[in-house]
Amino acid sequence: MEPKKPRVVFTFVEAGMGHIMPMKAVSDAFEKKYGDRVEVIKTYFFQDPGNPDLKWVEEELIREVKNHNKNRFNGFYQFLLMRIFRTRLSMKFLHQVRYKRGYKPAMEYLKDLDADLIFNTHFSPLFYACELREKGLINSKIITFCPDPIVGLQWDNRGDLMLCSGAKGVKKAQRFGRFKRGKIMEVPFLIRKEIEQYNKGKSYYRRELGIPEDNFTILLADGAYGAGKLRETVYELLKSKLNLTLVAVCGKNQALYEEFQAITPPQNIVFKPYGFTDKMLMFSAACDLFIGKAGASNLAEPAYFGAPLIVTFCATPIERWICDHYIDKGCAIKTKSVKKAVAIAEAFAQNPALMEPYSKAAKAQSRSDGPDIIADLIYEQLNKK
Repeated sequence: MEPKKPRVVFTFVEAGMGHIMPMKAVSDAFEKKYGDRVEVIKTYFFQDPGNPDLKWVEEELIREVKNHNKNRFNGFYQFLLMRIFRTRLSMKFLHQVRYKRGYKPAMEYLKDLDADLIFNTHFSPLFYACELREKGLINSKIITFCPDPIVGLQWDNRGDLMLCSGAKGVKKAQRFGRFKRGKIMEVPFLIRKEIEQYNKGKSYYRRELGIPEDNFTILLADGAYGAGKLRETVYELLKSKLNLTLVAVCGKNQALYEEFQAITPPQNIVFKPYGFTDKMLMFSAACDLFIGKAGASNLAEPAYFGAPLIVTFCATPIERWICDHYIDKGCAIKTKSVKKAVAIAEAFAQNPALMEPYSKAAKAQSRSDGPDIIADLIYEQLNKK
């Protein structure tokens, strides 16, 4: 009889694609490298058990993300409360009071998964795992990737290893002993491995998308829920007299997508609206410039191809940290003014040399080996005594 393979559980949480995409990248890389030696479990944590109370929790998490996009005060207020009441107490309140309906079934489901190692990219399953282990109900190792360049106060520090894609974020997380040395590590940002396949140049992908090869092409996106300044920016760009191609991604904002579909653009502008789509890597490979919200993958993917970033909206302190990370790297510009963002875009279109410093800075940090590096770390921790 063959010995039982160790079981590694990857917990997917739908609360913005910034959590889903890095989880998919790591779990796919791990399964490809170690799937013959390890039992790999990929679970949409709040959906797969079929429990309505768990589904309700995820719906509430999604609603909170949308509320943060509509009113930035919500996010800043929540982070202020975490500072006042401490992280652990705040997370206990969130999961045991605010999301009480899902607390017991979440704990039971994670316990039943019987994992040797649990990998997270969202703070909720991380909290459940740490609680279970502290109560002696599981003996799993716990590894987490924070998809933001700074580890916010919502991330539990009781796991075995926290991974962060920013050196500044690692140092900040170590302040006051919140994460001890050896408990947090810097890793490359988790861009999807498929990005390596998009290497045929802008002209090729513009032909694939059926857009002009010689137009200055702007990608506009405000995350999975399309709730930033996308609408306002599109209408301002449609006033331009330059030859532009605008690729506007509305995500799951169906009302905005339908509104955009009804637009008849001026003759000098090609306007391509999209809803929720699997073409984001192709859009990133085809564009000259990105304008939109400061989501982690939202910025990382166009930057990988050397597109300068103009950030018009930060919904939470997390997104402000993400934006500052790319500004520090020299490839992003932040402005709350849509008119100013459009003026910068038009200046870039008329004089591409102005973009060169931003493009070089973006390309200088482009790498796609993060998923493989973390897959190796997971396997190493799994076998560590």
